Amino acid sequence: MKSIIATESEQPEIYATVKRERPAIHRAVSKMAKQMRGLSDVSQKQAIAELTAIWILANYPENLELALSLSDAMREQTDIYLRESKTASARH
Repeated sequence: MKSIIATESEQPEIYATVKRERPAIHRAVSKMAKQMRGLSDVSQKQAIAELTAIWILANYPENLELALSLSDAMREQTDIYLRESKTASARH
């Protein structure tokens, strides 16, 4: 299944939105992370998986192929974020 992640040159409006909203994104994630701290590691993973699946199904309720493609794209974006974070922390 082909990933749906586009490059910045292919979809500059998406990249501009994320850059503009990055502080709000980080605040929202921090709040969610605080709420999950009381859960075990396994339960935190399950909570994240359920939240992700619910959100994906809300976007593509009638199309499993698109839902799975979005899931793949999100996994790929997570990998990119992890690599960028690792590279940034190595520079500091």
